[in-house]
Amino acid sequence: MSRLDDITVEELQDLKEEIDEGKPRERVLAAIGRKQGDYLYTLADRHGVVEKTIRNWLDQFEEQPLEQAPFDAPRPGGPAKIEAEEREQLFEELQQPPTEFGYEQQAWFPKLLLHYVKEEYDVEYSKAYAYELLEKAGLSLRTARPRHHEADPEEKAEFEGTVEKNGLS
Repeated sequence: MSRLDDITVEELQDLKEEIDEGKPRERVLAAIGRKQGDYLYTLADRHGVVEKTIRNWLDQFEEQPLEQAPFDAPRPGGPAKIEAEEREQLFEELQQPPTEFGYEQQAWFPKLLLHYVKEEYDVEYSKAYAYELLEKAGLSLRTARPRHHEADPEEKAEFEGTVEKNGLS
């Protein structure tokens, strides 16, 4: 328990009262449990994580001031290219077929989405992120099987009626 030797259970209890919920509270609860003698595997099971995660959480209490220890450090990453309100608007627009926006295609697909977002929002995304946007908008990439424009449905029905299906031999 050397990680928490300089911290009392009372200090951890006070810190717990200041944190409403979420991962920071879980970290404080794990530290309290460890101070009270719980094993790492018990804490891991209780919090639904692996032991290494518990060790990492407890290390934070040694490496940082007590008030900062339960919280994640800021993570790198750029700001959103489309703000939340515009993103919701985009998701609503994606519920309409592309024909509503002057395109000939009947369904959204990544390349078309990228073009639309570039034109309407002046934002460029990767093709991989276009797939993710489509998924978040609740759209799937399944499309109907194509039919030849000159195909005759009556000839198809006649053909299917005359063909014998072979069974497995």
